[in-house]
Amino acid sequence: MTGRLTLPASLAPWAPALSTLTSDVALALGPLVRQIDHLCTAPEDGSSDDGQPDGYSGLASRGTIERLLPSQLLLMRELPDEFVRRAAGGELLYLAPATRAAAVRGRVVALVDTGPGQLGAARLVQLAALVVLHRRAAAQGRSLVIGLLGERTGDWRDGDLGSQLAGWLAARRAADPSPSTVREWLEHLDAADQAWLLTGPHLADHLPDRSRVLVSHEQEWDVDGVSVVRVVVGERHLDLPLPRGEVALRVLRGSGFRDATDGVDAGAGPLRVPTFPSAAPYLIARGHGPTEVVSVRVPAGRPRRHQLPGPALAAAWLGRRLVVLTCVDETLRVVVIGKALGRLQDLAVPLATVGVSADEVERAAEGALSPLHFQRGDLLCAVGGGWWSLSTTGNHRLSSYVTVAPGRQLDVPRVAWRAGAHLEVTELTGTTPIPASAQVVLGGGSRIAWSLDATTWRLHDASGHVGDVQVPEETTVIGVVDLDGPQLVTLSSGGLVVRLVSPDRTRTLTRWSGGTGAPALHPSEPWLAVPRPDGLIEIADLAADHVLRTVRSTG
Repeated sequence: MTGRLTLPASLAPWAPALSTLTSDVALALGPLVRQIDHLCTAPEDGSSDDGQPDGYSGLASRGTIERLLPSQLLLMRELPDEFVRRAAGGELLYLAPATRAAAVRGRVVALVDTGPGQLGAARLVQLAALVVLHRRAAAQGRSLVIGLLGERTGDWRDGDLGSQLAGWLAARRAADPSPSTVREWLEHLDAADQAWLLTGPHLADHLPDRSRVLVSHEQEWDVDGVSVVRVVVGERHLDLPLPRGEVALRVLRGSGFRDATDGVDAGAGPLRVPTFPSAAPYLIARGHGPTEVVSVRVPAGRPRRHQLPGPALAAAWLGRRLVVLTCVDETLRVVVIGKALGRLQDLAVPLATVGVSADEVERAAEGALSPLHFQRGDLLCAVGGGWWSLSTTGNHRLSSYVTVAPGRQLDVPRVAWRAGAHLEVTELTGTTPIPASAQVVLGGGSRIAWSLDATTWRLHDASGHVGDVQVPEETTVIGVVDLDGPQLVTLSSGGLVVRLVSPDRTRTLTRWSGGTGAPALHPSEPWLAVPRPDGLIEIADLAADHVLRTVRSTG
């Protein structure tokens, strides 16, 4: 559990927003927040277009001498040197004027440039600016919404600041936004909305109105990198020193946040090795230790963690229940969470029956969860290097099975199996026979890809052979997705670069590359789960090229 955040009095106005950060990051970011707040509010100090003056609303770090707190005047008399130091550092406290709420209010809107020109130091400025805008919105009785340029126009991120920052933190675009992109977003505003744009000079120079455009760019460097940034609002600018290097890196890597998630706390420890093991709209990942599994419905749903009686080896959502294969006392057992599924909860298979040792179970419990399938009352799972059919009435190895994928019905999965010199595949007809030695990847519906050398792949769908594609050696084929026809989703040999490969072209998915582990593709939807730093998982819709949701455990 995190402790209560303690801030100096000079940061008190921004305490609710800074509480989303760890204490050291909040303190290090404080000077940047105060200066940006001054830059954004100086022309409007003492007045507001939102209502008439109505007393005082609290404390502020900027103001006129008439609003200086009596305690600060006492400090000036008793400790003049300390008073001068605080005045120079913007640490004096003033009464903050309040205004009477107007009858009609809009939102405070932050349009954020997430292109390559705003990586690095500019991201720190954006974070400080979002803290400032959050406080401005609260003081005016408005809500703060964030639009990430490059995502679907009008797809606003609202809710608490922690969840908004999670989406901002994960957002990365391969190209800088254009003025037309900004115009499209502005068309989705209400008349009473107050919009700010956080960007760099390249985009700002092409905009007709820069009155509420916050522009940041690198200004000075030292041996550790960027040390000073210039922040410009309208005709005013400030050169601001950045927090020390290690704090800045923590923020940029996503580890300086207390609760930066659009999901719900999924328990202690980061989420690991995500997978979509069935056709159900659920992501499953490992949680804290080998006996914890986390499941979350996509695109919306509360993440839930499940403690198992032993290490989890395989899992899947089958209908209305989560089914997990575990190992207890060197025996494979099934845990059914939800509606009962036959007599699977009575299953007990000694490890020796499937030729697996306790050491192999321990190693398997650190990797990705294997899929499970239900076939006419039996449980199909991959253990010990092959496919098995397990039931309370008997267990047998399916030596002819090559791979299994979800089918159109719960108890009828798609199967590729060896039949003599060729492979047979459920729901695949009218195609050239597939050699028994081929590698096979099954997609949703009737989609399939197969290869004899792992570099030339033949694509098929319900209409038959679609075409052939080439991939480099040692490329991993994650799956087959239908985007205007079947395409391969591949991962480079280094495990970083994700690509879409069709007979017509190869497209690098820069936004969904660079994960901390192997991504997982849903078997029937164009959804890709990408592990990010600090246990965060982005779930991308490849068809729309935007984030469906971001899930993270807060630890």
